[in-house]
This record gives sequence, C-alpha cells and structure tokens, in this order.
Amino acid sequence: MKRLTALTPADLERVAVWHHDGAGDDFAQVRATDRAELHQRDSATFIARTQFVLANGAQHVGFCSPSSDDAIDVLQPVIVTPDGLVYFFFEEPPSQETLERQWSRLGVGHEEIFPVHFRCLVPLDGVYVTGVIERDDLTGAA
Repeated sequence: MKRLTALTPADLERVAVWHHDGAGDDFAQVRATDRAELHQRDSATFIARTQFVLANGAQHVGFCSPSSDDAIDVLQPVIVTPDGLVYFFFEEPPSQETLERQWSRLGVGHEEIFPVHFRCLVPLDGVYVTGVIERDDLTGAA
C-alpha cells in the first residue's frame, strides 16, 4: 500500500492498474495489482496508467479511473510528475495560485498545456478510454 499522493511516474510504468481505497486524495491509499484489463462490472475502484499529451506535444504519464462515462468528474484524469500530481478536476474551484503551482510541475505555462489529450493504456471491457481536456473543463477555474 502507498498513499495516492506518493505515486511516481516510475510506479505507473512498473504497474498499470492500482486498487484505490479511501475518500479524498490526501488520505487515499493505492495498492498495486497484476490486472491487465478493467471491467465496468468491477465493484472496486481502480486507477489505470494513462498517457497524456499537452498542446505543445509534451508527453506525460498519469492515471484515470476508466469508465464508459466520459465526464471529467468520473474519469478524474491526473498527471503524475516527480514533483507531485497535476489535477484537472476539482471539487471546489481552485485558486489561481493552486493552478500555477500545478502547471509549474509540468514545466510550462497554461497556454502550452491545453487542450490535453489523454488515453488510458488499460482497456475497459476491451475499449481504450480517451478524452480531451480544455481549460474551460476545469471546475470553476479562472
């Protein structure tokens, strides 16, 4: 077990699917699995290795919770950097300072980030979940 917020890019390269347990990322724990595919009928919550491509072409690894529902609040895509997590869904509107801190983890300004294209690298019932995140998709973000 490890804290979700302690996940590293190397963890996600080593293990594609993690069992997620707990509410709120600050307290959530994840456990490595040996799964190579996920199913809509799974009763547990899983996060899976996801590839992200920023508007400037930079590629990053992260995770999402694959689902047939493509809403950002369901998928909750997150980029994992050596300096911490970069979120695209927020329960509460984030401050500009919070957003700038996140973008700095990617080494670029927000104008080079959006749109963000992502693809879950673990199939959900045989289908690879994909999506595009626009800056306007951030919950209440300025």
